[in-house]
Amino acid sequence: MSTSDRRSDSSGASKKRRNVYISTSPKKESKGADVAGRTAPPRVGRPAKRAATAGAAGESRSAPSAPSAARVRAEQRKTQRQTRMSAQMRARRLRTGAVLAAVVLALVGCVAIYNSPLFTIRTIEVVGAQHVPAAQVRALAAVPPDATLIRFPADAVAQRVGADPWIASVTVSRVFPSGMRIRVVERVPVAIVDAGPSMWLIDASGSVIATPSADASGTLPVITDVPGLDLKPGRRTVSEPLLNAIGVLTGISPALAATVRSVSAPTIDGTALTTADHVEIVVGEAVDLTTKDALAQRILREHPGKVVSIDVRIPDRSTWRGLK
Repeated sequence: MSTSDRRSDSSGASKKRRNVYISTSPKKESKGADVAGRTAPPRVGRPAKRAATAGAAGESRSAPSAPSAARVRAEQRKTQRQTRMSAQMRARRLRTGAVLAAVVLALVGCVAIYNSPLFTIRTIEVVGAQHVPAAQVRALAAVPPDATLIRFPADAVAQRVGADPWIASVTVSRVFPSGMRIRVVERVPVAIVDAGPSMWLIDASGSVIATPSADASGTLPVITDVPGLDLKPGRRTVSEPLLNAIGVLTGISPALAATVRSVSAPTIDGTALTTADHVEIVVGEAVDLTTKDALAQRILREHPGKVVSIDVRIPDRSTWRGLK
């Protein structure tokens, strides 16, 4: 039995088979296709209607709704707040600008006044000078010709005037509209120090002033016998015996001090006063001066004209020696 007949039969049968196509499109689209898989022609009018419907729906969705009253009020409040803030910022900038302008103007004015010849010093008044002539004080002051009450050289003037040994302190002040007042406090001498080749006036602080005048020589006590003195005008002494002798003179009563003519001060313990009646009062260290002063004056009162020397260095054991 030949196989070629079978093949031919099967080939004939296959030609009669129908081709079936399975569509993967959605069912809506498959409805319009025929059995052979061809798509049916679209219906006239339906797509346009659907597009019109879709357009109407889109227009209805995109149309904005009217804002609510609360939102309108919020927007108004926001606008008002922004307006107030803008006004405040403008006002703040204006105030800042005004302040800066005022500061600049003030600085410019101060500089102009400082550099101007306004209030130039034309008169110099000297107050309190006795031993130092007023002309000498003015010369020491050396006030610059361009000095004004604004450019006022008070410290420099006080320093120059205070360099004089007689001057204890200086105060410089303004006198409007064009004056300067120099007030000086002079040193007050309390004794004359015999330094061997020279004599010096000295004040209560131990500052050396100047050589004594004839008037001072007749009224002030003289301090003698002080070892190792190196005195210079305008400088304070460092000699302990001399400082102790000054302390004694300034610490006793005015009544006793008025009778003292000289003070011997070879040492602190040997410090002794000599009165106008030639009575020697050994005082020693300048302590307990009120008690020592009272003892010495009592002895002088109780033995008038008879006392030669008194020793009050130890108040509890004070002694005195008189004429035989």
